[in-house]
Amino acid sequence: MEIRFVKPEEVQQLARNVQTAFPSKTPQALLDNMPGELVHPDEGRYLGCFDEDGTMIGSLLMMDFEMNVRGKMMKMGAPAYVSTSFLHKKEHVAKNLLRVQMGVFAQTGTAVGALHPFNPAFYHKMGYGYCTEQVMYSPRPQYIRSYGDKSGLAYAKPEDEEEILEFYRQYARKTHGATIHSFMDKHRIFDEPYVVVCRRNGRITGYLTFDFVEVDHYTDMYHDLAVREIICEDMETMKQFLTFFASQTDQIERVRIYTYEEYFHMLFTNPDSGENRAYDGAIQETGRKIMGFMFRILDLDDYFRQQNHCDKPVSREFTLELQVEDSFMESNNKKVQLYIKDKEVKLVSGQRADVTLKTNIADLSSLVIGAIPLEAFLWTGRMQCSDTAYAQDIQNAIGWSQKPKNYTYF
Repeated sequence: MEIRFVKPEEVQQLARNVQTAFPSKTPQALLDNMPGELVHPDEGRYLGCFDEDGTMIGSLLMMDFEMNVRGKMMKMGAPAYVSTSFLHKKEHVAKNLLRVQMGVFAQTGTAVGALHPFNPAFYHKMGYGYCTEQVMYSPRPQYIRSYGDKSGLAYAKPEDEEEILEFYRQYARKTHGATIHSFMDKHRIFDEPYVVVCRRNGRITGYLTFDFVEVDHYTDMYHDLAVREIICEDMETMKQFLTFFASQTDQIERVRIYTYEEYFHMLFTNPDSGENRAYDGAIQETGRKIMGFMFRILDLDDYFRQQNHCDKPVSREFTLELQVEDSFMESNNKKVQLYIKDKEVKLVSGQRADVTLKTNIADLSSLVIGAIPLEAFLWTGRMQCSDTAYAQDIQNAIGWSQKPKNYTYF
């Protein structure tokens, strides 16, 4: 078994490998771009696994992102289209590919990684922690608040493209969990059938993307309107978008809004999801929670060298020893000491620890990205703290109080 980057002359094997792994999820654009990507990577680099005869038996796409982690832009490596030949399932092909790509990223200064899982349990075993969660709300248009004005809205024009992308990049630089990728950002937004912008005072203050989804109705004139992405710089912009949704009462059954805003249902006159689900007779469903991507620390030392700031000031100075179990990357399977004072975190060694925290790399990754707080890990017994009197200070030092947000699918 050999693992290396795919050569241009192996493009047909690569295409077959990806298509058989994702028969209904392989975009034609991905296949069209493959020959060029193998010469001049734009989307990412293809890593392949080959048997002794040189036949490709597995592949993945290594993508280089910038990611906002706790207010700091970091290099982030993401594997996508992890594919194993149908003839070589259950031979640890994907596992070996993932281990190699993690090592390549870590050795080239990329301290964190992320991916969208086909099965969260599969990747959790490899050290990826639970990260983003979206809520899908699906109110009927008449239950969305209308504010009377949508005069700033228009369909995006080709000449708006760079302004929209720059608006998104500015959003990402100030939004924990958001990513920047020149290829993916453009395609994520403009591959959607409809892009609507809001302009106020001559500049873009928000945009959304949407599509139509067929519904079970006696006539094909009715659809759901699916809002895939909605980003606004202020509530005045959001009000115009809401007014647009509220006006779709004639041929739209429901507006499906995918959002990271936990209290978005407060913008509806009736928060009921419209899915005709009630629990115990009168407890109404307001939305469905959807898991997004998973997050992983690839290099512990490099991560804490870069993430040298606390979320909030700690109440005392102390030395924390992290006892980290990482069965997938041996370089992370160790103890790490952090000296913490005020709002600073410093990587140290050889110190007497005031408190120890025992954890696996996946759960530590979920903690530092702000997906799950320390108190939840202690409550479930997933982490062990030698002195729980330090728990809040540990949370303030290496956790994050904001939930991560990310609209990019990779």
